[in-house]
Amino acid sequence: MDPAAAAEPVSPEVLEAFGFPGAGCSRLEGGLMNQHWLVSSGERRCVIRRYHLLRTAAAIGWEQDLVEHAGSRGWPVAPALPAIDGTKLVAHAGRLWAAAAYLEGETGAMETPASFHIAGRLLGRLHRDLASFELDGQRPDFGKTWELDAAVAPAGEGSFNDLLAAFAREHPDLASLIRRQRYRNLRELARLKYPDLPDRPIHGDFQRSNLLWTDGRFSGLLDFDQSRRDALVCDIAPLLVPFQPLDQKLAAALLSGYQTVRPLSDAEWELLPALVRSALLWWVAFLLVQWRTRGGSVEGIARTMTVRFPAFEAAEPAYRGLRAGTSPSAG
Repeated sequence: MDPAAAAEPVSPEVLEAFGFPGAGCSRLEGGLMNQHWLVSSGERRCVIRRYHLLRTAAAIGWEQDLVEHAGSRGWPVAPALPAIDGTKLVAHAGRLWAAAAYLEGETGAMETPASFHIAGRLLGRLHRDLASFELDGQRPDFGKTWELDAAVAPAGEGSFNDLLAAFAREHPDLASLIRRQRYRNLRELARLKYPDLPDRPIHGDFQRSNLLWTDGRFSGLLDFDQSRRDALVCDIAPLLVPFQPLDQKLAAALLSGYQTVRPLSDAEWELLPALVRSALLWWVAFLLVQWRTRGGSVEGIARTMTVRFPAFEAAEPAYRGLRAGTSPSAG
């Protein structure tokens, strides 16, 4: 993130467009792609989001529709608030802006098997409730987890391989590691028939920083920015390696909780480790875009390739053994 851009206040024109002229603003931390401000005027509060340059109006509209659908199924989400002219997006200074309801609550620690079991159960229920989302086809400008060309296309840098070739000119050893993992992953996903799994709406970033709690009660689900249509197990895979591989007891609790709502199929169990690798490669693709377009650091790319990948591969046999201890039950 550009520190100078992060420090910019919400412009008066944007505040006025959403019906908050002269309102006070305070920057909200978090968010890798977009920037957020809490806006207050008397008793009225909302969150204003400035979207990343990669986000298009079509992609944002799809996300807003999915959030509204989740809300219609009883989920505590933050639907888009209309601007004064009735639209849900405001274009200003070359960026797209949206406003949404402010959700009360705090993020939970998620450090115990019980908390991971609850998170798994919530994710299973979310998948069940999003299944009735009626828009067919993929979210505009998005792709499935292995479609890295879609991940980098909005940056205007060509294909993933084009971007990797540019990176290789400056960092050949790291690029070689990325290329090796990428080809391995494509082969295993094809062999395990990942394309045969049905595509359904997924959240895309179902992690503890996006789950809000108030007095022990689940009170908010945030950040559908990475939502798309994909295999449902693609929402589980990234949770197994948030930074380092998740402790086996916590991973077992997460999967057990999920299966109380929706048992995983044989194909999903087989694919889970491969999709963890896909999630790590997607993160690398995002960091490559940041490196190319905004002068981002190479540190995160190096850490993912030389620390996170080897750590997961060391833990993979134990993860494969989780299936025996996470039998589904009714819930």
